[in-house]
Amino acid sequence: MKYYVNTDEREDGSHVMHAEYCQYLPNPESRKAVGDYANCDTGLKHARKVFDGAKPCRTCCSDCSG
Repeated sequence: MKYYVNTDEREDGSHVMHAEYCQYLPNPESRKAVGDYANCDTGLKHARKVFDGAKPCRTCCSDCSG
């Protein structure tokens, strides 16, 4: 599964990570590819290397332990 992080910061300073199929996936100009990973937890680990406050999307990454 491919994962992306929203480059637009939320009010709390976090950035949300989405799976490629998510209905809330940001437009290409507002997202950064994290990579292709077997599960959400691995994707989130890598997302946090780029965006310290990355959080999993509640819709597409609900299985992520976050």
